[in-house]
Amino acid sequence: MAEICVLPSRTAYSTPGEVGARIVGGQGHYLLGADGTRYLDASCGSGSLIFGHGDEKIIDALHAQSRKLTLFPSRHFSCEIVERYARQLLDFGPPNMSRAITFSSGSDAVEASLKLALQHHFAAARPQRRKILGRNPSYHGNTLAGLGVGGFVARRRPYEPVLATCAKASHAHCVACEFGLQAQSCALECARSIEDAIIEEGPENVAAVIVEPIVGAALSAAPPDPRYLPRVLEICRNHDILLIADEVMTGFARTGRPFASMHWSVEPDIVICGKAISAGYYPLSALLVGERVVHGPLARDKYFQNGQTFSCSPAGAAVGLAVLDRLADGRIAANATRMGELLRVSLRKELPSELIKRVRGMGLMVGFDISTSEFANRQALSPGRYSDRLQRAALRRGLVIYPSSGSARGEAGDHAMLLLPLTVSEREVQEATASLVAAANDLLETETKSRP
Repeated sequence: MAEICVLPSRTAYSTPGEVGARIVGGQGHYLLGADGTRYLDASCGSGSLIFGHGDEKIIDALHAQSRKLTLFPSRHFSCEIVERYARQLLDFGPPNMSRAITFSSGSDAVEASLKLALQHHFAAARPQRRKILGRNPSYHGNTLAGLGVGGFVARRRPYEPVLATCAKASHAHCVACEFGLQAQSCALECARSIEDAIIEEGPENVAAVIVEPIVGAALSAAPPDPRYLPRVLEICRNHDILLIADEVMTGFARTGRPFASMHWSVEPDIVICGKAISAGYYPLSALLVGERVVHGPLARDKYFQNGQTFSCSPAGAAVGLAVLDRLADGRIAANATRMGELLRVSLRKELPSELIKRVRGMGLMVGFDISTSEFANRQALSPGRYSDRLQRAALRRGLVIYPSSGSARGEAGDHAMLLLPLTVSEREVQEATASLVAAANDLLETETKSRP
């Protein structure tokens, strides 16, 4: 075999010595290997491919628009399809949103959201408000600014010397509460930790708080106490701080609602969109911006100082419109709710409790922890990333999952998600369950045999 020429990374050929089948195509909810193996795609482009592979309506929309116009200098011209898409995107989002702008990736949109928050306060003659508060753990993309406001230890570590430093609040993962409290009977110490972080930095210095309504890669689908986000919004309002909702992974019906923040009737100041916004068929992301930002001090500046080559792409708008059209009647969102609940119930019932703990999530964003504590006491498991081992075991069973680790303090913590397409069937949910259960049992058997 010829030497692999792709630079190894955690997202591209991360284990070049163990690269398996070459993928030659995608069909519906499956990836197709060159050796004929079909893999049920429960990673689906990190949650992007909400309709699966080969969606003809979206492909046709992209093709038709590409024949007309792909890019234009938006500084000098307007474009009807871009404006139409922005209006429909705003209608799809929380009620308080009044402006939208598109970019290329979730990381780009995160970066733009931070710039917008800073410019908002700069226009209000508050230039000292330049700190953005995040949480531990969290993940907001792979730019230096995104890593800086995020709290994903392993992904931050190589770049720590140049990352922004400011206080981090606690996560809101109730079943792994940092304060040792019980869900819905506590005083929301996790929300209070955000206010504590604001006080530590000085409210007069803080521009925004950024949160994932449901934490994705850093905690694998950990939903908060239902009181949490409303309380965080209240804290931000009390200190005249913007609330940024990073919905890159949770948007576009992934959790059963257009955006996860809608589950708790929360209207952020800025909503970050990505991944499923294009169903994976075009590199597209967006910011939705609320009235408070657009019609506040920023209105006097007239322009948002943030240019990008692929901003306001007509081709992206055409794909985005096709996605919104598919989601318009709510049936796909309803299927995500039903199939997600079926999947969680099945996994809780059938997965081996010795290895898999705390199955959780909302809609078809389903996560779980990989716990080795019961084995570690008996020295049954050898050291390593158990999320990666489970992923390889799942691949051998024809299932692609989304593994993660290294998000906790000290880089501990192994967990994973299933991010099936929102059009998945009950039969495919049963297939995913059976494959993951078999993979978990395979891993247990392998590790038990390797016990000294």
